[in-house]
Amino acid sequence: MDKIVELFLKYGLIPTCLLIVIFLIVQEPDRAIKLKALVTKPFFRLFRWFSKSYIESKVASNANEFLSSNIFSQLSNADRYAIKVKWVEKATDPILSENGTLILRLKEEDDQTRNILSAVHSALPHVLCPLIRKNINPTCISSIDLTILKKLSDKLGTYGRVSFKKYFLDPQTEVDTKISSLIIKLQHLDERGFLVPIFLNELDSLSQTLYANNDDSDYSEQVLSFLEYLLTIIDREIGAEVQLEYLIPPFKVSTILLARAQRADTQGLKPYLKRIKTNLDKGSESIYIISFYPAFHFFDRLLKALDSQDHLFIKKVVTTSYQNLQFKNRNEFKIAIISRNDIYADGIFEQKLNEYGLKEGSKVRGIVEDISTNESMVNIFGMTGYITKHDCSWFKVANCKDALEKNREYDFIVKSIDKASNLIYLTLKHPDKNPWNIVTLPNVDDIIEVIINTKCLLHFNCIYNGQLEVYIPIEEASWFFLTDDQTLSLIGKNLQVKVISVDHGSQMIQCSIRQLENDPWPIIHESLKVGMTFTGKVTAITPNYVQVQLPNNYIGVLPKESLDQAGHEYKHFQDNMLIGQVLEVYISKVFIARQRIRLDLARNKKP
Repeated sequence: MDKIVELFLKYGLIPTCLLIVIFLIVQEPDRAIKLKALVTKPFFRLFRWFSKSYIESKVASNANEFLSSNIFSQLSNADRYAIKVKWVEKATDPILSENGTLILRLKEEDDQTRNILSAVHSALPHVLCPLIRKNINPTCISSIDLTILKKLSDKLGTYGRVSFKKYFLDPQTEVDTKISSLIIKLQHLDERGFLVPIFLNELDSLSQTLYANNDDSDYSEQVLSFLEYLLTIIDREIGAEVQLEYLIPPFKVSTILLARAQRADTQGLKPYLKRIKTNLDKGSESIYIISFYPAFHFFDRLLKALDSQDHLFIKKVVTTSYQNLQFKNRNEFKIAIISRNDIYADGIFEQKLNEYGLKEGSKVRGIVEDISTNESMVNIFGMTGYITKHDCSWFKVANCKDALEKNREYDFIVKSIDKASNLIYLTLKHPDKNPWNIVTLPNVDDIIEVIINTKCLLHFNCIYNGQLEVYIPIEEASWFFLTDDQTLSLIGKNLQVKVISVDHGSQMIQCSIRQLENDPWPIIHESLKVGMTFTGKVTAITPNYVQVQLPNNYIGVLPKESLDQAGHEYKHFQDNMLIGQVLEVYISKVFIARQRIRLDLARNKKP
């Protein structure tokens, strides 16, 4: 403070203020944009002068501030962009140049909230995990971008939330109905503070690996499985044991929770250092040490000890927050991102590989030492072997315990060797027992009988001829929209299905239930006119809609909004309605592209 006073006395007020402004701008270039918005604001408000300059700086400063504090600060390897907005006349101009200039056609001068949302929405594909977008399907990508945009809309207030829903969320969910359910999961992850520093950080790290290996494969299903893993951690009950390691390629992640300061102080650093070493030995490439407030002091002690370890390094420490559901507030917690030191090598591991002649494809006998749901540890001549549940059988298994027993020997095949982590990846999928080469394969359009075994987010896993696993995409289960309970009711059933694709490259057969019948939607669209009234029966009740079967066996959806509009007796429809209840409904719209019949109650019909 004394030095600033001396500057004032020596050079005068105006030169000193200019020097301070220049110093602040040099330290943080974004401040120049904020200053420009501040200077032009009164002229824009009073006289509509400098409108373009004001809007440029206003939109850019808000976009930069949001991206910097909510994205770049929480990712360990993300490139930082300083967005500068310019006006253009053609929509074909580039969106984001290499120097970080965002080129937009802004919607209107008076709606700066929408312009800010548009700016960030346009920038996200270029600044948020840009390299992995070719490896993930559009549903996943759109859901991630909309979840981030929702964070921004919440910060912009009520009108920001309205603009987000009207101009961004609703248009995309109309096109892709799967986005809605995925956004709910991503928002839940964000509320608990795991979205950016863990989920998106892993996607960003993975994207660099895939890009370096020129890998264009579709990893959508693996990304969704990793999301489900993170959701099990944040939704765990207090004291419940959950799987804290996720070593299912391409992800090699583990988490360590520091929540109980008393337990940490009692046991000291040794158990945690040992656990981190074990996780690295198992193949974890990222370890997330998560500390809640009671353990902050112990967290700092642990990081200090880790800083001296040669075989790892601390990539980043992030302070974020989570929604406390009990007290309706947000609490801070810290995340340290630990990574293996690739320069560190253990020559003994490679010596043993040469001694026993182990290489990819080698047959080897090993003893199972530890079993968990997703992975198992195997002793191979004193070296650490690792097998995931996906490699335990040619069939999909939910738990390694379904295929392996502890302390029992098995004949494995070396799938790959990771010399950097001293780890041998194993598989029980012996090529001579591959069902694809044993079973007589069906052809496209064949009708075959399968048993529906399990269900994941994208498809059903089915067994054909008792040996071969085939798949039914969720959308191929029915021509009509099915509830979660209705899709789950298919598990365990023997059904006839139609083969719709046979991919010899990936050894995958996809089938369909609905294509056993002709597509009814062209007829539905012709026969069901808006306003037609029917007496239907309730077949399913969910929090957001009621499913109704019409007399012609068509299935329609009665939205919650229509039930709310019908009055008190329908407002609490989940409690008051029953399966099989008769309702008078009319057709409000037929969505042929989305294959959905929207209904409304007859009592809501305007005369």
